[in-house]
Amino acid sequence: MVVQADLEVNRLRYLIEERVTAELAPGLDEERLHLLIAVLYVIADLERIGDHAEGIAKVALMLGRPPMRSLPASVLQLGTMVRAMLSAGVSVLRERDVEGARLLVGDDDAIDRLYDDIYGEMIATMTAEPDTVVPCTYQLWATHNLERIADRVTNLCERTVYLGTGRIEDLNVSTY
Repeated sequence: MVVQADLEVNRLRYLIEERVTAELAPGLDEERLHLLIAVLYVIADLERIGDHAEGIAKVALMLGRPPMRSLPASVLQLGTMVRAMLSAGVSVLRERDVEGARLLVGDDDAIDRLYDDIYGEMIATMTAEPDTVVPCTYQLWATHNLERIADRVTNLCERTVYLGTGRIEDLNVSTY
């Protein structure tokens, strides 16, 4: 029920945004207005991506040199996937590639699945090896930040679609 209610909240948010946009429109051409509104949203998401990156850096500092526990290969894979999605997200936004943005959001499901696998792996490790609780917890914080970056890239893709079409679409409807 909460998931369905969230879809309705999103719909209402977009409706309100469209109404506000219509009130701001007089005196601005439509393309310029869409750009200004998109920029306001994109800068917030980019700032949050920076916050998530800072969180990962803080975890690296907490883990120490050398790290108290090596990163599992799956965490490194997650980092690679998220970096690729972020790079592609910035590219589709810069190019205003609406179809590329719509396709890119599908990568978030793969990232979510890998994140869940890592989470389960870390919990199993902590259960079997209690001395790993602290470093595994730190690593979970880092993987959570990576997963959130991917979610923010989905927001960039939604703004890309808005720039190209003038319509706000909720692309974060997971098939996962």
